[in-house]
Amino acid sequence: MRNSFISLLMLLLLPLDVAAETVGMPFLRLNAGARGAALAEAVTALPDAEAASANPAALRTDGRRTLAFTHVAWIQSIRHDYLSALFAGKRSTWAVTAQLSQADDLERRTGPTTDPLGSFGVYDGAVGLSYARVWTTYLRLGGSVRLIRQAIATRTATGAAFDLGALRSLGDYLHLGFAVRNLGGMSALGESATSLPRSGRLGLSYTRLPHLLVSGEIQRARGSSTSLHLGAEWTATRRLTLRAGYQTTDSRHLSAGLGLKTERWSVDYAFVPFDSGLGEAHRLSLQLHRH
Repeated sequence: MRNSFISLLMLLLLPLDVAAETVGMPFLRLNAGARGAALAEAVTALPDAEAASANPAALRTDGRRTLAFTHVAWIQSIRHDYLSALFAGKRSTWAVTAQLSQADDLERRTGPTTDPLGSFGVYDGAVGLSYARVWTTYLRLGGSVRLIRQAIATRTATGAAFDLGALRSLGDYLHLGFAVRNLGGMSALGESATSLPRSGRLGLSYTRLPHLLVSGEIQRARGSSTSLHLGAEWTATRRLTLRAGYQTTDSRHLSAGLGLKTERWSVDYAFVPFDSGLGEAHRLSLQLHRH
């Protein structure tokens, strides 16, 4: 079983095109919640993920229903908003998601000029459905589908993206996760179509240390180099969790955050500084839980 699982992972990785090219809608590569951002996106092998997780197979199966909202103040006045509803059972879980990325008041030019010709906005949105199921005692499988709409100034395009994921338990405290994200395509926006940020992710998480979770993963993404992501989460008290992460992406490396929770709700925050004077991103997630 284990050899077959590893063979499946390698087979799914092979079609990934990582040649340098212009790739659009980078928000589709990000994990929606603040927890994932604080852990430097090392979330593919977490066994209790949020509704908009990077790995659909990792969605929680604890029997709770969760309504979540995340707001992201990204760099260069870009904003991301996520809304999700998760319906978890003991063996299967459904999730409905919606996300919007927008940037307003961008200067319009047709060449090098002192004064812009005007301004325009960029709006990318998606609505999706995810499903995860406990396939065997040690294996969970999942998938997601998202319908996407892109608008730049007066031009629009539509498309669809698909995610596939697997989560395998290697023991009581060790999990192996794998996901292929953003398979699919877009219609033409003007003369050409925007390429989706297709990626493959392979990660491990370990929870044996007292009050500490550590996770790591490798991401291989279309249009960019392979990156390493490491994250740690320390449960300081029953209500407070502290997080930190490191990643080898081109524009950002360190991240940090915290989480506060009660039986009914939880609040997570993440801070991600960027290199080259680009600024920093702030991410805030609110979740309401119900049994």
